[in-house]
Amino acid sequence: MPQYKTKSYQEFSRDKQIKKSRKEHTCCSCNKSIPKSSSYTRTVGVSESHYHHGNAFFSNAWHPECLADHRGYISWNLRRQG
Repeated sequence: MPQYKTKSYQEFSRDKQIKKSRKEHTCCSCNKSIPKSSSYTRTVGVSESHYHHGNAFFSNAWHPECLADHRGYISWNLRRQG
């Protein structure tokens, strides 16, 4: 099972396209509702945490356009940093 490493030590995340949701979700970017029976993207992973002694698990639901905007923002910041 491949893990998509990020630049941080011992941190990874994965995306999974959900074709049809079974229940209503909330987009983590815009906080709007993702209706039942619509498509969305679920991101899960582990990141470094200051709240726990180790790593924290995260699982987020995204509208496809919100995730595309977020990825554009991240890539723009990475280009700026060099």
